[in-house]
Amino acid sequence: MKADVSLVEQTQRDILKYISQNSKDSKLPKEQEFVELLGVSRVVVREALSRLRAVGIIETKRKKGTVVVVPEVFGVLKSIVESGLLDIDTLRDLYQLRLMLEIGMADFIYLNKTEKQMKELDTIVAEEVELEKEMSQADSDEEKYAIARKLTDVDVRFHSKLFEMTGNKSLIDFQYILRHLFTLYYPKIKRDYHSRTLVSHVSLFNILRSGTADAFRMGMRLHLKTQFDNMESILDNTFNNN
Repeated sequence: MKADVSLVEQTQRDILKYISQNSKDSKLPKEQEFVELLGVSRVVVREALSRLRAVGIIETKRKKGTVVVVPEVFGVLKSIVESGLLDIDTLRDLYQLRLMLEIGMADFIYLNKTEKQMKELDTIVAEEVELEKEMSQADSDEEKYAIARKLTDVDVRFHSKLFEMTGNKSLIDFQYILRHLFTLYYPKIKRDYHSRTLVSHVSLFNILRSGTADAFRMGMRLHLKTQFDNMESILDNTFNNN
């Protein structure tokens, strides 16, 4: 069994090498041609092509055969995240990566932000302020729960907009993965979360409107401090509730 798996993996590498050496031709040889070219069985070639198809490197099109396509860089990771099968160590890695990215992307936000995006961010912030007022006036736990869910959604939208404002397509795609991950796993109800946040979304928006990239970076670091400090308890909670 190990020999068969190794052979399939080697055949994948050989096919990828063929693709890199023949990059001008998007159409791949037929299975039998690869059999003769690589000196392996048709079953092995078929499995290797199937794996490459699964990660989005090739597609089989009607009347065109198998062709090379530009894959989604994070396509496979997206499927893995959506499966809900990640272990706590992987969750920790992705959680830490999210914090690193948000603190580090200030310069790109300042370089690429548009007035339209700033207005959209302003709308999100205004909605959050109104929801927090409603939360302070809510009487029943049921009402507070409903508002807290809306606040969680607004929080995700705010940070999603920041990723979008970087103008980096790969980062935007990766943000989608993180957004799905933390919408799925992150504790939904954190009634005291906003009161413990050192720098609010309102403050971050004001810095972004009239401050510097360095000031925004520091503001983001303080904004995420609560999540950084409580990372392990957050991960334990999300993993145990999954």
